[in-house]
This record gives sequence, C-alpha cells and structure tokens, in this order.
Amino acid sequence: MDYTQLPRTIKLPYWTNDQKDQVVCQFHYEGGPISTVSVSDTEEGNPDWHEIMEKFTIEEIDKNTEELLAIEREKERKQKELAEDQAAQMKSDVLYEAKLEAFEIPEIKNSKNRKLKSLIRKSKTLGEIQAYTAVLVMKEMEKSDGK
Repeated sequence: MDYTQLPRTIKLPYWTNDQKDQVVCQFHYEGGPISTVSVSDTEEGNPDWHEIMEKFTIEEIDKNTEELLAIEREKERKQKELAEDQAAQMKSDVLYEAKLEAFEIPEIKNSKNRKLKSLIRKSKTLGEIQAYTAVLVMKEMEKSDGK
C-alpha cells in the first residue's frame, strides 16, 4: 500500500540550519506509519514546504528548534558527565589495584614503617604509589643489609 496517499498530519517541524531553508518534521499518516522527513523549497515550489509554512509560523518552528537544541545540549552534558564519572571510577580502580599490588611486595607487607605505608595508602596518583613504594622497599633493603 502506498501510504503517502493517505491523509497526514505534520508535527514537530524544526530548522536544520541557520538559513532556515530546510525543515525536518514528522509526517503522521492516518492509519499508517510516521515518517521523519527533511523538506526544503525548490524552484518549482515544493508543496510539502508550502504546507508546512502555512500550518506553522516561523516562531513556532524557531521554538521547536530551540527546544530540540536544549534537549540535545542536555543529552551531551549528561553524556560528558557520565564519561567523566566513568573515567574517575577507572582511575580510582587503577589506584586501588596498584595499592593492593604494592602491599603484596614482601618488603612492604612485612615493614613496620607505618608512615610510608600510610603514604602509599593515601596516594592520589600512580606516581606517588610508585615513589613511596620504592622508598619503602629501599629502606627495608638497607635495614636487611645492615643486619
């Protein structure tokens, strides 16, 4: 069946560019599908374009466009926030794993140096973990060499 011959309602038109010479909207066909279409005027005069311009004011299309852009900006903001949260969680997981690994080193596990062990636990970067771990291992090795 050729649904394009069915009566239709046009909904949600919005501009696709700043020149306002192209609109995207939905064609809701009676008893049929909903099609999202892009419409612009032509030299011959596009009847769909003229129908849209008769049924909607420029202000209504402007408003739809602004609302859609606001929704898109909010979506982008939330996606960015989610990505930042995931990155922070990954960093936290990496730090946690690095700290666990550091405390598996026998010289650190068996060390009585509470200050350096605390610094390893409180480290905020991999560099800090590595630095404090190296210092503590060296101190423990010096102690064992001195025995």
